[in-house]
Amino acid sequence: MSRSWSRSRCQTEPLAALVAVALVCSAVVLYVGVLSDLYPGVTDRDPADATLERVWNGAGSDGVYHENRDRRDLHDGVRSPEGYTTVVAVTTVTDDGREITVDSVLVDPSNDVRYDGSDVDRPDRTATASRSIGVQLDRDPAGEVRGGTLHVEVWRE
Repeated sequence: MSRSWSRSRCQTEPLAALVAVALVCSAVVLYVGVLSDLYPGVTDRDPADATLERVWNGAGSDGVYHENRDRRDLHDGVRSPEGYTTVVAVTTVTDDGREITVDSVLVDPSNDVRYDGSDVDRPDRTATASRSIGVQLDRDPAGEVRGGTLHVEVWRE
């Protein structure tokens, strides 16, 4: 069985091939661009989440924030991302149902620490993140661990 071979079969013009490759590349770039707009958390890490993770690792290594023992760890563990201001607060609820701030710290963009971040005006575009943390108050004679919240706010100056 003999087949004849022809130069005109199974070949593509070089210009057509280049156009096809450029079209495929453009489609991939467009697809990735649309996905990054729809799911912004996929490409950039939220500074509040990253800061919350760092603070969580420093304050309350056993999963419990001890009011005075961990205060220095909380203040030392907070570092603002470059150009950002960060407020970190630990809150809990007392036996009579009042929410209290156990500790609060503000770190400015130059990483100077103020020990109370509650009186600062926050811009509209403030990134926030929270997670649960056990809190042991020194004023509680029984040394009971109660539920609390570790809350982080981060914004660009």
